[in-house]
Amino acid sequence: MDIRSTTLRITNESTYTIQLVHNELEKVSEYFLEPIVSERALVIVDEQVHLYHRDWIESSLAKTFRYLSSYIVPSGEKSKNLSQFGSLLHWILEQPIERNTPVIVIGGGVVGDLGGFVAASTLRGLPLFHIPTTLLAMVDSSIGGKTGINHSTGKNVIGSFYQPVGVFADTHFLSTLDKKEWTNGLSEILKYACIQDQGIFTSLKALFDHNLDYEPSKWVDVIHRSAQIKTEIVAEDALEKGRREYLNFGHTFGHAIENIADYGTFSHGEVVFAGMYAAILASNEFLNAQLDPNIILQYAPRYDFSLASLRSVIPDLIQQMRRDKKVQQSHIRLVLLQSIEAPFAYTVQEEDRLTDIWKQTIDMFS
Repeated sequence: MDIRSTTLRITNESTYTIQLVHNELEKVSEYFLEPIVSERALVIVDEQVHLYHRDWIESSLAKTFRYLSSYIVPSGEKSKNLSQFGSLLHWILEQPIERNTPVIVIGGGVVGDLGGFVAASTLRGLPLFHIPTTLLAMVDSSIGGKTGINHSTGKNVIGSFYQPVGVFADTHFLSTLDKKEWTNGLSEILKYACIQDQGIFTSLKALFDHNLDYEPSKWVDVIHRSAQIKTEIVAEDALEKGRREYLNFGHTFGHAIENIADYGTFSHGEVVFAGMYAAILASNEFLNAQLDPNIILQYAPRYDFSLASLRSVIPDLIQQMRRDKKVQQSHIRLVLLQSIEAPFAYTVQEEDRLTDIWKQTIDMFS
């Protein structure tokens, strides 16, 4: 079996292993052998994942645990809310749990963020394991300990940093993803290419040139490289007080779209893709970076969304950016690029210059 393994060590806090396999979920039982001493596990699983993979998941976990209790989370961004969080807490506290009872979260970024926050909040922290099932979760959201839910005032503004005990990813789960979920993950992979390793662009070209767009086993190298970048950055800056901020490239613009349009109108990957284009325009505007937007736009045919409905709400988009978690002293902060592989955290002094950037972005994706 070809196992790709990356270890994340966070100074004075935790160390855990991120394993990547293809069509070997039964090996997850070996992954749990050492850190687990409980007969019971709590499983929080996305409803679509449960529909397609229930038998495979249950038979694999049954090799380690005598008792499994499962909670099925409705698919979609709208599940990351206080109501669903409260329902999950109520369910988990009614189970016969102890402080060593593991919480195994199976799904994409939504259920990972939600389930992780529940694990962090119960008995002041239950052991958390992620089994990511989407491309986005494998390369980004399952790694690094960010948990949380959305609020009407902003994306992920309620939550905590809570590191998992481990992450086990099997690319077989990708075989049931629709095209939109593939592009969700692609956006985060493009982010890593922009901020740290432009060699990823070459790897993607090879995949697409050979029509391997949706062949899970062929994406192992790109997924592994993306996960490596995420772990390197998180290991250096677990609490996002420095370099980890670079992982927000494109996200300040993207989160504004998500909030203004109401969560679920656009996918996370769509808004991040548009947000990276906006961030490239902003890099040229504020830093005189002279970047070619085609480095992102060459992938636009893979996406299918329109921002035309946002033309009349540009002032609201800018207002929403002021509510972003990265705001400092009431100033919007953007992760921009001085050049490819050279990210830079920029404090916006002249917000009126954002209006034209928003206009160009909305026009591009209309």
